[in-house]
Amino acid sequence: MNKTQVVTLRVPAELKIRLAHEAKTQGVSLNNLANYFLTTQLSQLEALSIVESRISKKNISTLKAKVTKILDAVPKKQTVPEWDTVKV
Repeated sequence: MNKTQVVTLRVPAELKIRLAHEAKTQGVSLNNLANYFLTTQLSQLEALSIVESRISKKNISTLKAKVTKILDAVPKKQTVPEWDTVKV
């Protein structure tokens, strides 16, 4: 089991109420819900940072050409099924 540390976090009263309500709805503790939210958000930010770092080292024209090549390889449907049309 991982060691844990206590962190005191001050949040607006309304946010705590909302978090407590969501934790109750999900059937988990407020602590577990907060850990989940912090972990997922941090993971997303870290992933975005890695992607941005990699992209910054690339030539935009080359990237656009690669994306265009991929999109051009996608088969094009000639007709749209009736269920997939927007009726105005």
